[in-house]
Amino acid sequence: MNPHIAPNMIIGACEWIALPELSIERIRARVDTGAKSCALHATDIEKFERDGDLWLRFKAHLGHARPSSSRLCEARLADERRVRSTSGDVESRFTIRTPIIIGHSRWMVDITLTDRAQMRYRMLLGRTAMENHALVYPARTFLQGKPRL
Repeated sequence: MNPHIAPNMIIGACEWIALPELSIERIRARVDTGAKSCALHATDIEKFERDGDLWLRFKAHLGHARPSSSRLCEARLADERRVRSTSGDVESRFTIRTPIIIGHSRWMVDITLTDRAQMRYRMLLGRTAMENHALVYPARTFLQGKPRL
């Protein structure tokens, strides 16, 4: 952590977040300081080219109820990373870079796309995304309320 930048908010073990460039106004995210990166439940991922750049088209799943709501999204491909999943398996994941909103704060994060169908939370907020922005109070949830777009 940069000693000259102090986090500007305290977040709980779960928070409501928004991903405005993906037209996701609200999704519950599990805050996980043990996870390095963020992950979003995405299926039907297709790579395509637009204006000389590689892009991804995917279905983002927003809720845990069955059937869950989903949204068709497009984002520029930022990277392809090897990530160790919660089961210990190493997998290759596409990564996008997009703004995130928690409470009244907005900043850029990298998010890996993966199948989180078996997970309770469709979004995982890892420690790299929180660095210089938030401190975690694990005994509480939803301290920031709904995102203020």
